[in-house]
Amino acid sequence: MSGGSDSLGLLYGLAALLPATRLVALTVDHGLRPGSADEARWVKSRCRRLGIRHETLRWESGQPATGVQAAARAARYRLMVEASARLGLGAVLTAHTRDDQNETLAMRRVRSSSDDAPGLAGIPPATLFDGRMWVLRPLLGLPRAAIRDFLRERGVGDWIEDPSNTDPRFERVRVRTRLSEEGAAVADPDAGRIAVARYQLACRVADFVDANCLVDVSGLVRMRFGPDDAADVTVAALEALIDLCGGAPRPIDRRGKATLAEFMRSFSADGNGQAISLGRTLIRRRGGCLTLRREGRGIADLTLAPGACGVWDRRFRVHNLSSKSVLKVSGGGNGGFMPCFSREAGIFPADLGMEDGVVGGFVCQPLAGRSSHILTVQQLPVAQALARLAKLKPFAKCPWANSLDIPALTAMKVQ
Repeated sequence: MSGGSDSLGLLYGLAALLPATRLVALTVDHGLRPGSADEARWVKSRCRRLGIRHETLRWESGQPATGVQAAARAARYRLMVEASARLGLGAVLTAHTRDDQNETLAMRRVRSSSDDAPGLAGIPPATLFDGRMWVLRPLLGLPRAAIRDFLRERGVGDWIEDPSNTDPRFERVRVRTRLSEEGAAVADPDAGRIAVARYQLACRVADFVDANCLVDVSGLVRMRFGPDDAADVTVAALEALIDLCGGAPRPIDRRGKATLAEFMRSFSADGNGQAISLGRTLIRRRGGCLTLRREGRGIADLTLAPGACGVWDRRFRVHNLSSKSVLKVSGGGNGGFMPCFSREAGIFPADLGMEDGVVGGFVCQPLAGRSSHILTVQQLPVAQALARLAKLKPFAKCPWANSLDIPALTAMKVQ
C-alpha cells in the first residue's frame, strides 16, 4: 500500500472486516522520489495503530531511463510474489478503483481496432502471477470519491498525494484529467460484457482442448478438428496451443490472427502438408489433424550458476541444485526442441534430458505459456486445460468463488 486514499481505504475496509492477525500490509518503495522511504514509514505507523503487520519491499536496482512506470509495475508485482511466497499469504489485494478502470479502458480504446477487443474487458478483478500469487481487486467497482467519503467518515483525511498522479508527462494522468473534465464516473457496461464473453469462450475452448488435443514426449501437439466445430473455438484453441508450444513473449498480433484464421478457412480435403509459422510455432496439416511444435530457430542456450534458477526458451523453468558447478541448458532431442543439460567436462558422461534431474542435480518444470507468468481469471479455464494437456500441476484456484462479479468491500458501505 502506498498511503494514498485508495490503499488507505482498502486497509481500513479490511480492518473492519477481518481480525488484524489475518492481515499483512505490503508497501513497495521504488526509490524513484525523494521522501519515498519516509512515506513507507508513515504507512507502517498507520498500520501499527490498527495492529496490522507491515513490511516495506524495496526496489533496489533496475530502474530504467525510459518506461519507468511499466518497469516499476513489473518490479512491484515481482517483489509481491516473492513476499507472498515467503509469508505464506493466501492472496494479495490491491486498491484499483473504478476510476483506474475507466482510465485503462480509455487508453486501450484508442489503440483497439475492434469494439470487442480482449483488452476492452479492462482490468480483471483477479490475476494470477507466476502461477502462485492471486492478486484480487475488491474496489474495482467503487469510484475514488466513495472511498474518500468512507475514510472521512472515520476521521481519516491525511492520505498521501503522489506527485506523479498529476504529472502530465504520463499518459494516464492526461487521460485522468480529460475524464475528470468530462465527468466520466460510470462503469463501462461493455467491459463487463466483454469479460463475461471471454470467460464463456474460454470454457468452450477448454472443453475442446480436453477432447481433441494430445501431446507426446517430444513436445509435439496434435489437434483434431472437424467442420462441425465452431470456428471461434478452434481458432482460440490454436492460439492457446501456439502460446504453449512457442513460448513467445507476446500473443500473436492482429496480422497473425488474420493469418491463422485464413489458414483454417483454406483447409481442403487434400491439404496434407500445408504449414504456417506463428508465435515461434510451426503448424502443419497431417491427415485429419494439425500438429504444432516449437520452431527450430532462435533456441538459445541458458547458463545457470550454482544454485541459480532461470527460464529456458520461455518454456521451461530450471533450477540448478548444485552448489559447485554451472549447469548449461540447450536444445536437444528430436529436432532440438526439448531441453538438454550438461555441466563442465567430467561431471556428466553424456548430455541428460529433463527426466534425468535426480542424476544431474537439477529440476526442470515445463511452463504453460504466458499463463505461467501472468493469468487473468477470465482465461483460467484455458490455462487449466493446457496444464492437463501437458501433464502439469493445475493452476491455483481463484480464492473468490464468483470472480467475474465481485462486490466491493461491504465495509465501504457501513455508515
